[in-house]
Amino acid sequence: MGQGWKIGFGAGLLALATACVVGGEDADPADWPGMASLQALQGRSVYHECGATMISPEWAITAGHCVEGIRVESNGRAVQYFPDATGRTMERFGPVGLAIGRGSLMDVPSSALFPVSEIVVHPDYDSGNPERGHDLALLRIEGRWDGEVAPLEGLTAGAVDTTGSYADTLVAGYGKIGETAQSEDGTSRTGRHVTAPSLILQEGYVPLVDVESCQKQTAARIADYGLEDDLAGVAVDPATQICAGAGGVDSCQGDSGGPLMLRNYEDGPVQIGVVSWGLGCARPDSPGIYMRVSAYSGWISTVTGIAPAAGEATAEE
Repeated sequence: MGQGWKIGFGAGLLALATACVVGGEDADPADWPGMASLQALQGRSVYHECGATMISPEWAITAGHCVEGIRVESNGRAVQYFPDATGRTMERFGPVGLAIGRGSLMDVPSSALFPVSEIVVHPDYDSGNPERGHDLALLRIEGRWDGEVAPLEGLTAGAVDTTGSYADTLVAGYGKIGETAQSEDGTSRTGRHVTAPSLILQEGYVPLVDVESCQKQTAARIADYGLEDDLAGVAVDPATQICAGAGGVDSCQGDSGGPLMLRNYEDGPVQIGVVSWGLGCARPDSPGIYMRVSAYSGWISTVTGIAPAAGEATAEE
């Protein structure tokens, strides 16, 4: 979440859109095909809002809560709006674009920056409540991205074995490097003022957590933090969500919408999830919760026209 769209309960424990990887290390963008920064531009200033990944030359996937304040105007370009001081009126902030394939947000050539021209949020997403699930959105860019794109499990990549001895699950983003970390800023080589939780792409290993354990841990943290009323009925759906992170390394504010990737020795990276929400960042027994992309492959294919890989049946979502 960025710029006033960070949703917090209690002491700001519900970590959503715009997070960076806590406890991670500098990442090589070549290891993260299609990695993108969803950005708002105002004059000569650029603000990282969320992560995303290109899944075709024209389409990216991100979290639904990342685009709640974005509108496509009559000229066919997306613009970020934020609530005014009263919270009742939305004020225009600036155009929205994707910076794709960058290890540093200080170095974004024009060939890697694309305006967003269309936004499709999953029809079952409950605006303002990403913890209720279906937290996905698809972004169409103006022009075409000629670089690598992220293979999606169940659509453009086959089902993956997450239990293999040499299978690692990792998350990447430009989000906070700690719960209380301050945003970074600097001047890019083109003279723009750039602000982000982290200006350098970070990655971190986040082991998968089985859904039963995740549900118990999440319920315990909700009780610990006194959030029973705010998050009443919240549960982890094993069909549509994935839990990852054992503490110490985690996604955080600013990482939302970014990829959860599985890597093994046999195959290249395959995206299995999208950063959605969590209670705090990198806290013990408080896994991050990700949307399971394979559960939504049918919807993604219908919206984007991306054909399933040979032999892959798309899910009904």
